[in-house]
Amino acid sequence: MASIFSTYSTGENRVTASFLAVLRSLSLDRMQRLIGSLLEQSEFELIRFENQPSKGGSGVPDAIIQSSLRLLLETKTERDAIRLPQIMRHLERLDEATEAVAILLVLTPDDVRPPELAKLSDARVAWTSFSILDQAIDELLEDKYEVVSEREAFLLRALQTM
Repeated sequence: MASIFSTYSTGENRVTASFLAVLRSLSLDRMQRLIGSLLEQSEFELIRFENQPSKGGSGVPDAIIQSSLRLLLETKTERDAIRLPQIMRHLERLDEATEAVAILLVLTPDDVRPPELAKLSDARVAWTSFSILDQAIDELLEDKYEVVSEREAFLLRALQTM
């Protein structure tokens, strides 16, 4: 059986690819909850499903499935590794986004928001740490109202261990 965890040689790429592999393996609800925790947005939606949408035009279709998000992810595996020129290039890429919501999520091992990010006043930049990711996974797995499959729990714990 092939591992879903990345075999990239660089730490950042390995962590990012593994994180994406785990996200892809989760149910949509758990994926949204986990990303929402990292973005500190409890009502975060990757995709919205709605029956009988009556707003936004004449006629009422039976349902709508809608998404309008571009989320870029930049991972660092060492503390204080953020470089402003790289972040600025990512923001330029977001400038080209046609989606209604465009966010750059920076994931680092730092205990507080890195000083380089503090220099930015761009609301599209969100920062989170590995400890916040670890806590979000714990909260998801410990939620007695959340039905997490054994497979999802295994993958999330493996990601934490990595």
